[in-house]
Amino acid sequence: MNICIIEQVNWLVSDYVAELRQMGTRCTGQQHHVEEALARMFPPGENETVDRPCVVVDMDGVILLWYLPGLMNLRERVSEAH
Repeated sequence: MNICIIEQVNWLVSDYVAELRQMGTRCTGQQHHVEEALARMFPPGENETVDRPCVVVDMDGVILLWYLPGLMNLRERVSEAH
């Protein structure tokens, strides 16, 4: 696997969680007005899409996600799911 690229967003995950609690809702992908409001308040990083291994962090360096394509083969993913 090649070098991991770090992508940083310009907001804090703690602020995101606080906003969700204040809204009293969850992100389900079914409530478009909620998703749009959150996307305006907490926009994605500079690279909205990635095609290589990376880690996404907030302004404090808190890891939001790792993107590691091809790390597990299909057999491993299926066996872990059951």
